[in-house]
Amino acid sequence: MAGIGFKLQKLFQEDYFSSRLKAYAFAGLVTSGPWLIVIVTIALIQWLTSYFSIVTLEERGIFNLSVSYCFIFSQVILGIQQLVVTRYVADLFYEKKFKEIFATFIGMTKFTLLIATIAWLIFIWVSPLPFVFELVIFSLFITINLIWVLFLFLSAAKFYQAVAYSFLIGATISVGLVYLISVNIDRLPSFEHASSLFLLIGFTIGMIVTLFGLLMSMLMTFPEREMKRQFNYLSYFDRFPSLFWTGFLYNIGIWVCNWVIWFGEGSSTLVDSFIYNRTYDTAIFWSYLTIIPTLIIFVVSVETRFYERYRVFYGYINEGGTLQQIKRAKASMQLVLKQEMERLFRSQGVFTLLVVVTAGYLLSSLALESTIISIFRFTTLGAFSNAMVLVITLILLYFEDRKGAMITSILFFGLNFTLSFVFLPLGYEGYGLSFAIGSSLAFLYAVIRLITFIDEVDYYAFCTPNENNSSYSRQPFSRMGQWLDEKTFL
Repeated sequence: MAGIGFKLQKLFQEDYFSSRLKAYAFAGLVTSGPWLIVIVTIALIQWLTSYFSIVTLEERGIFNLSVSYCFIFSQVILGIQQLVVTRYVADLFYEKKFKEIFATFIGMTKFTLLIATIAWLIFIWVSPLPFVFELVIFSLFITINLIWVLFLFLSAAKFYQAVAYSFLIGATISVGLVYLISVNIDRLPSFEHASSLFLLIGFTIGMIVTLFGLLMSMLMTFPEREMKRQFNYLSYFDRFPSLFWTGFLYNIGIWVCNWVIWFGEGSSTLVDSFIYNRTYDTAIFWSYLTIIPTLIIFVVSVETRFYERYRVFYGYINEGGTLQQIKRAKASMQLVLKQEMERLFRSQGVFTLLVVVTAGYLLSSLALESTIISIFRFTTLGAFSNAMVLVITLILLYFEDRKGAMITSILFFGLNFTLSFVFLPLGYEGYGLSFAIGSSLAFLYAVIRLITFIDEVDYYAFCTPNENNSSYSRQPFSRMGQWLDEKTFL
């Protein structure tokens, strides 16, 4: 998120309530805007189909699960390259090698398309859905994967407005197309799963518009482009393997509880293609909406107070500051980080507690059954710990503690996976416990790691050697990148 601080600091310097409100709104747009736009879009589509009574409950379920599967597994695919590419692109920005950024984008896009296509082929191998339906799912899946890739590069370039506007325009088109389909459903061809297919086509077209909006923004952001060294970023898998494990295991850890519970009590299979657990999936969906305050507060606190002290501290280290200057900068940075983390824990903790206490009233107003409400209380606690794990992992990466971030992600994934199997025989009574306990234990480790690391951050800044292990000495990914760059057909 580094880079939006100038905008936020300017707004906070204006001593007006409206300016501070704009600052938090801007941070919300950056962190949660695209996510919320997609959620609202799907909700509006559900409301339209229910209002016009054009789609059966099963057809709405097929549409929901098609979209959900595309988003869930695209996030897992993104996690394979996300942090490694982010680090590589950050180094290119630092070295002012702007022409190579677009080449890296092309390389990452090709690898993402390859992995996504393999995942889709596995899906159609087990799915009996009509091939036309599977092709539409493939189009949506590829589109979402490419959106994440573009989102990564545009975020690195600080072009957040383009991201939000692209999502907003695409969402508007999706809803508009669904409305047109709703009022003209009798004129459309009728065949098996026709209603859900037309809904999926409308949503996919909107996402494609979002994709092209982001692509145009990418082309405008990087006018100087070259196609050489597209796969040079693969060398960073050798140089920073911990970044791969951190991003990959964290993204899997988010969903591993769902995957295990899909095979437990209350699980269902729709059209022999989609496995799901409606009760748990609904609870976890609403729980993740409760962590939006964490994302907003974290961005505001990091970019307006912490980052300035962080830059001063490392500025003295890199530019030869005196011992007293370094000590004062360290103390100031530690104090601000402690204050901001305490404020974040307190604010999100109070909000989470309020949601848990009022869950019965809030979710009953949405006509959700008591079982979902009971699970929701546990998953909300788990979502709180998950958000804190994410925040502390990012802070550890700020300080180049890649080992600590990797261990945090390993614990986050490992505990959630193991405890999901342990509590699975309990059925509904155990759902949510694995996510809450596993995420909380990973959160506890992350806090301890951050405290101990920050206490000796000056030692690590001066004495930690470069990451130069045996994996890097073998350089398998570096050689792969060189080989791919030499192939003209790519």
